[in-house]
Amino acid sequence: MIRWWKKTLIGKLKAAWQRFADIIFANKKTSIISTILGLFFIVGLTFFALTMNTKIRASQISSLIYESLPTQKVMPLSYNQGDEAIIETKAISVMFAKPNRSDTNQVWEIIDQKNDELNRNFYYYPIVYRSNETAQRYNLDPNEVTLIFFQNGEEKNRFTLRSIEDPEENFIPELNRLPMWNIQSQDD
Repeated sequence: MIRWWKKTLIGKLKAAWQRFADIIFANKKTSIISTILGLFFIVGLTFFALTMNTKIRASQISSLIYESLPTQKVMPLSYNQGDEAIIETKAISVMFAKPNRSDTNQVWEIIDQKNDELNRNFYYYPIVYRSNETAQRYNLDPNEVTLIFFQNGEEKNRFTLRSIEDPEENFIPELNRLPMWNIQSQDD
């Protein structure tokens, strides 16, 4: 019984394949044009899907995270361009943090309360997508608020919120000193 089904199925598949080949050879020009158009359509659809994913993520981050930044001294690093900005900028201070975590919210509250004491701008790199890749690239814990100063794309100084004693009093002064990496190393 199984052999009969197998033989019948194979026979039907061969017949269908032969009909398909006959149609292709009967209309060679139309078949070639249809195949080329089909390939262009598939490539275009794939490209569209890949670029739309990035644009959707960037839009989500912009509308959900960047609109709620507490001050103009915190500047957003746009999605998929943060790594380029870090490499290409001569000197840049960046805060890496997951949004809407208690540590991140604590930082926003401190900055909101002591905005006048903050004497420099810094960038916010939200760890939302590709958190493991970001953590490996910058050697950080994605669950901690980490601030890093880069000079010509090279890390010069860093600290985490948890490493500061009494963050309510010492976070802003530590953030203001972040670019002074060479002074700190001379003191040691």
